Amino acid sequence: MQATVLGLPALVKPYPHRPYAAGLHAVRRCSVDWKPTWNVFPLKAFRGSSYTYIKIRASWDDEEVLKELSRSYDKLRTIWRKWFSLRSVRSMTMVYVRRLLTERLFSYADHTYVYPRRLGPAGVSPSKNMRLRYFLHHPEQMKGRHEFMQVLTARTDLGIEFVEGWQLARIFVAILLPVLASLLLGVLYAIFEGNVSDAFTIAGYMTSAYSVCLVLLGLLNFVEF
Repeated sequence: MQATVLGLPALVKPYPHRPYAAGLHAVRRCSVDWKPTWNVFPLKAFRGSSYTYIKIRASWDDEEVLKELSRSYDKLRTIWRKWFSLRSVRSMTMVYVRRLLTERLFSYADHTYVYPRRLGPAGVSPSKNMRLRYFLHHPEQMKGRHEFMQVLTARTDLGIEFVEGWQLARIFVAILLPVLASLLLGVLYAIFEGNVSDAFTIAGYMTSAYSVCLVLLGLLNFVEF
């Protein structure tokens, strides 16, 4: 353990670049005067076994790349999952998408890479997850920079995988709103019909029925489709 000075902990070594801090370790150092040697780079992006190709253009910066990553993720999870799923993107990791045979030759017919194999550890720390989500939600913070560009296009045998996790905000809304709606219905029924017993019997029935639907929805979130 490093020694401390004047009772203060030793300084923590900074991350070499922002994508590295978000869990993307394909490149150790990013160049300030980086210039791509390609016009369009096809990046393979996975969500489970589903995938798409992101065509990264040489004229883009990190802001455009992050926006395209968000659009590609929404495309992979479809409209149904975008609005009703209790899960959303938690992190993004590099994965192998083809086998390297020689320095410049790749196996394009390698069926072992239909489902992605992750590069490095499977788990990512919560702090790195939060950094990545911040960049995806605020791509303007990377305007004019090319760090994500360099990392995502460094190797043609690597792609990315969107790793999903439970979203507490969505779970809270999914539970709270129907409970409040059932309570409001019971109160209104009691006011207009004058029968408190029947009012809250109906409200209790609605809550029970919704609980079953919520359990089924949670089970569907474990299914890859």
